[in-house]
Parts: sequence; structure tokens; C-alpha cells
Amino acid sequence: MAKEIKIVQVAFNILDPDQREFYEYVQRRPNQSGFIKRLIQRDIDQLRGEVPVIQEPIEHVSADFDLMGFV
Repeated sequence: MAKEIKIVQVAFNILDPDQREFYEYVQRRPNQSGFIKRLIQRDIDQLRGEVPVIQEPIEHVSADFDLMGFV
């Protein structure tokens, strides 16, 4: 099956400190295309109200707590 691929270019003005930071950050990613696609997906999810819930870390766990009953 053939693929139909479209290319969208992103330009960074590296004289602008913020844009230079964005550029350098993206350059460090092994899969730059996939990284940018995930950012777009997160933005779409947020617009649709489908933002994933981020769990807060547990500060303290009681010594009585046992996960064996849940397995």
C-alpha cells in the first residue's frame, strides 16, 4: 500500500532566544517528526477536553497499606 505523505516545515529564528531554545530542544530529539506530532496531538486533546489526568505523587504511605489484596 502506498503512502501519501505531506510535509510541513517549521522555521526557527535562532537570533530570538526563545526560538533558539525551541530549536535546540527539538534538535536533541531522536524522532523530531514524532515529537512534534505528539505536541500537536496534546493540543488537539486539550481543545477537545481530553487532557489526561496527571496523578500527584504519593507523599506518605501507611505501613498498614498492602497491595496484595488488589492483585
